[in-house]
Amino acid sequence: MRRLLIRRLLLAVPTLLVAATIAFVLAHLAPGSPAVALGGDFGAPGLVEEIARIQGTDRPLAVIYVEWLLRLARGDLGFSFRAQAPVTALIGDRLGVTLVLTLSAALLAMLLGLLLGAATAARKGGRAAVATFALVQALPVYLVAQLLVLVFAVGLGLLPIQGLENPRAPPEGLAGLLADRARHLALPIAALGLGQFGFVALLTRARLREELGRLYVTTARARGAGEATVRLRHALPNALLPLLALFGSRVGALVGGALVVETAFALPGLGRLAVTAAIARDQPTVIGVVLVAALAIVLANLAVDLLQLWLDPRQREAS
Repeated sequence: MRRLLIRRLLLAVPTLLVAATIAFVLAHLAPGSPAVALGGDFGAPGLVEEIARIQGTDRPLAVIYVEWLLRLARGDLGFSFRAQAPVTALIGDRLGVTLVLTLSAALLAMLLGLLLGAATAARKGGRAAVATFALVQALPVYLVAQLLVLVFAVGLGLLPIQGLENPRAPPEGLAGLLADRARHLALPIAALGLGQFGFVALLTRARLREELGRLYVTTARARGAGEATVRLRHALPNALLPLLALFGSRVGALVGGALVVETAFALPGLGRLAVTAAIARDQPTVIGVVLVAALAIVLANLAVDLLQLWLDPRQREAS
């Protein structure tokens, strides 16, 4: 396990460097610049050029890239021209919201997908269940978010539509604050979690049906084990291992979905920060958010690999 951890950490460095470099190049080659955003398209003659000179963005791209790499090696993600604040501070202020959103959505997708996938695995046919799971999987995240808003916010009036708290009636005390945050995050978490639930349910059902047809399951049944015991204690643990590996590959979809959900529900997270920074042509902020997202994906996949090793002694010995 230690060797795997060292290998993955060593591979993470060039992976993050490539992701950051691609983000850097695309951000600087995209139309517009921070100087244009600050000076305006119809500003005074020479104003944009003077702002670019002050910011240092009028130099060759290779020079800017080398200086950016040197700052990045020190943990400096740059300075936001739009917010007039360090990018690390902006990301730190919003990282908690995105973490709560993505982790809660991942937990919801796993629990709901495992429960319904396992419940329908032993049934013959099950075309309606498969069709339902596939339909949920195919729906875009923004459409799921709008449907939830129409039903639970507009139609039933049970949950708020946007933000993290009610500015007109701020909650009192820690319990009130947590309850208010939970109400505001319920729809975003549901929208993001349901976007991944169909994938987990389909994969759980397929893997569990495959395991239920193996010889060790037949042997367990012949020994008098009940159907629930056969499914939960014998078949499901073996079906979970490949499921964990494949769900780890969906972390990128969760991060991308968080961008859409945070924008749709006006949540002060990294996704909304990236959107507003891109609109304002705030290149350092956009690059910093992309780098943090890439780091989250790498760490999540590493955590999934370590969890697989912990659950499967055979892989632990092979590593």
